[in-house]
This record gives sequence, structure tokens and C-alpha cells, in this order.
Amino acid sequence: MKLWEYRGRRIRVVDIDEQVIEGDCTDYTPADENEVEVASIGIVTEPGAGYAYELYENEIKSIEIIE
Repeated sequence: MKLWEYRGRRIRVVDIDEQVIEGDCTDYTPADENEVEVASIGIVTEPGAGYAYELYENEIKSIEIIE
């Protein structure tokens, strides 16, 4: 997956547990900069809430741009 292409976009992700997460992709971290050596993205579902989801590439079943 080319996760860097989703940074700055509104996305819908389905993870390997079939959980659907929609929000703004605010971060991309390449594998060589992650402690677990797997690329990841950050998704903010509620702006201003003060937290984001971090999803690793190996946890993502599907991903799409929704806006």
C-alpha cells in the first residue's frame, strides 16, 4: 500500500477485524521510522478531541478516499 498518498485526505479504512474508521488522515510514518518497522497512518475522527487512531499497514484490510 502507498499509505503516504492518503495523508491530508478524508478516508474510510476497514481493518482486519472489520472495524470501519472514517476521518482525516493527518499523519504518515514510514516503516523505517516506526519502532515496529511497519508503516502507519494517523486518522482523526473527531477534530478537536485531542486524539487520533494510529493504524499499521498490516492491520488495514482496505482503504479509500471518501472526499
